[in-house]
Amino acid sequence: MKKQSFPITNIGTISLMMIFIVLCMVTFSALSLSSAVSDSSSSQKMSDHTDEYYSASNRAEEILADVDAVFADAYTKAQEKQEYYELISKGLPGNVESEVEDGDLTVSYQVKVNSSQGLLVRLAVLPPQQVEEEGKGFYQILSWQEIQTTEWEGDNTIQLIQ
Repeated sequence: MKKQSFPITNIGTISLMMIFIVLCMVTFSALSLSSAVSDSSSSQKMSDHTDEYYSASNRAEEILADVDAVFADAYTKAQEKQEYYELISKGLPGNVESEVEDGDLTVSYQVKVNSSQGLLVRLAVLPPQQVEEEGKGFYQILSWQEIQTTEWEGDNTIQLIQ
């Protein structure tokens, strides 16, 4: 009887295929881990920024409540538009600025969000006649936006040779 012999190349082919599959699995798992760490870091930064923004927004709402009280007080004391605007300008808290443009009063203030951003709030003060006629509030919000408070300094240098 003749012995059957198995070719040696079949055993080597299977081993090479298994090594290739294991390498692929290790590579994909490393890429998945890297992606998960990156996503976790990104979501943590986004969560921190959201907390900072809403804290600043809450502080801005508190200032707005104080400013609204000044508007209400000036509305009860003033007889005409110019006097109304003067009472408002004098009664505003220190961090709130007022500006008259084309006979209309604009009030603005800024609240710090973080080291490089702030929350800018601009209000248009409605004249007393418009408050009486339309029954609206004392102001209209012109902007409630996040702004950059520092200048961006890009670094475009590349060190090719040390």
